[in-house]
Amino acid sequence: MITKENLVSQLENAKNNYLLGLAAISLFSNEKVHRTLEESHASFGQYTVQFEQISTLLSESADREIALKEFLKSQIRALIKESFELIKDYCEQTGQVEAFKAEPWYQFARVIRNCLSHSYRFKFNLHDKKVLPISWKTKTIDSSLDGQHLKLEFFGFPETWELFIEYQSFVNDRAS
Repeated sequence: MITKENLVSQLENAKNNYLLGLAAISLFSNEKVHRTLEESHASFGQYTVQFEQISTLLSESADREIALKEFLKSQIRALIKESFELIKDYCEQTGQVEAFKAEPWYQFARVIRNCLSHSYRFKFNLHDKKVLPISWKTKTIDSSLDGQHLKLEFFGFPETWELFIEYQSFVNDRAS
């Protein structure tokens, strides 16, 4: 059984991984790093992977933009999905599911988490359609988004960070 202390620690790890991703995006945007990547590699077990391909990918502006956008999406997906699931599991184990579901951001976070799980596309089930529209801060998810891709302008770096802060606040201040 997961303890609150362990949950807090796992959320901190998820946050640190997201920050490492942001740092990597910042570094990958710097042309000086591209030259370093040309000469770098990673070794694990019996494998060695050269980073020359990454250097080439990042050297072209259009390719770099696509690659960093996809990397950003993976960071958002990891922080939001993993943290939501950690909290959900903890609440199920400790009998706090109703408290979790009572949070004003819960339905929004649940739908975003589902969207991130489905190739960044909103796919509303019958339950979702019954609770729509769902608002959080200045964002609203309504039925017009069904089948649409999640745009980073709607849910990007700032919203990811703000929603994670909501997660942490719930765990630290309201979950027992």
